[in-house]
Amino acid sequence: MVDGRLAVVAPAPGAQGAVPADPGLFGPTSVTWRVHADPLMAVGGLRALLLQSLHPEAAEGFAAHSRYRDEPWSRLVRTADFVALTTFGSTEQVLRAAAHVRRAHDRAASRDGGRRLDDPRLLLWVHCCLVDSMLHVVRRGGLRLDAAEADRYVAEQVRVAALLGVDPAHVPDDVAGLRGYLLDSRASLRLCPAAREAVAVVLAPPLPALLEYATPARAGWSSLVGTAFASLPGWARALFPAPWRAAAAVAPPAAVTSSLRALRLAGHGVQALVPALRGSPHEREARRRLGLAG
Repeated sequence: MVDGRLAVVAPAPGAQGAVPADPGLFGPTSVTWRVHADPLMAVGGLRALLLQSLHPEAAEGFAAHSRYRDEPWSRLVRTADFVALTTFGSTEQVLRAAAHVRRAHDRAASRDGGRRLDDPRLLLWVHCCLVDSMLHVVRRGGLRLDAAEADRYVAEQVRVAALLGVDPAHVPDDVAGLRGYLLDSRASLRLCPAAREAVAVVLAPPLPALLEYATPARAGWSSLVGTAFASLPGWARALFPAPWRAAAAVAPPAAVTSSLRALRLAGHGVQALVPALRGSPHEREARRRLGLAG
């Protein structure tokens, strides 16, 4: 460990002096590769954003130092790109990406009351919301992970939190610990004004006129956000405005599960028809780097 962050060690030379292909932070045998290659990653990311918004300090820091109002799509894309890069990137790419995020947090530090965006408490909250959301959505949508594999995923993700500056000793490393952390956080959660504004942008981000009026993009996005919201735990949904809760209440848990399974099947279908959409660019590059099929 270096300065509270987990050190990532590059592959050592092989017996003949050749350096093996670099698997990065996780590698193809990890559970993280399986989870983060799933078509439901977008829904998991939206669920994470909704859950993260319930922490007032995190929401206010985000609102004060983010350009999400002007660039909502680029903000979402950057977040997805960071997850994909830390999952599939080389060791050098992962370290560079983590360093970039730490520098950005340092530049945009919120000093209101002495709090900073890189406060380990806030980083831990954001991390746990993301890990819980990804795992919940893909398992509920049909990715087969047994209890041991789910625990492995949570443990693997500690490496990312450590790279961003969270002491690994404070990061949940199994499903039970993750659930316990979220439940213990409930007393400090609420939907503050900054969070309401951010959620409104997530609900209805601006679209180019052609997409808005000539395609079903708006309806498709609303469906994704609605499914993500409905997949939140009941205690989290209860903190959102009544219209949101009412809409989610119409869909019983079985219907939410069916929606997630249908979205996952559709995603796999699109990937089968369009090879260019089979995984993120980072995943495809990782497979080339490691000499893997597909």
